[in-house]
Amino acid sequence: MERQVIKTDGAPNPTGPFNQAIRVGNLVFTSGQAGRNRETGKMGDVREQTDWSLRNLDNILRAAGSSLDDAVKVTVIMKDGVDSNAMNEEYVKHFSGPLPARSSAFVSRLKGDDMLLEIEVVAVVRES
Repeated sequence: MERQVIKTDGAPNPTGPFNQAIRVGNLVFTSGQAGRNRETGKMGDVREQTDWSLRNLDNILRAAGSSLDDAVKVTVIMKDGVDSNAMNEEYVKHFSGPLPARSSAFVSRLKGDDMLLEIEVVAVVRES
């Protein structure tokens, strides 16, 4: 199957040798997205970072013909000590219908001192 590179100005450009997402058939695999405000470049608390990460992911998925509502698997990587309850409260606001399957991990370090989480998604593209 052909792999299609997905790129949008609606999310930050990759900071390394990878793409925002790859579409293969009717599946979209995103790279992890930090919760950086695209307009200011700043990161806030865990709620703000969750919001921006999921907004960025939704923009990437939409560029591929999908959306967060089509997500089937989400992986959340959080800095050790992050308030996961606050993250969950913001997280559920971004999905309608059944929530996707999810894995969560806590790590001792993420890129940058102000980065509290990174989220990646696998989604389907609905047939039109």
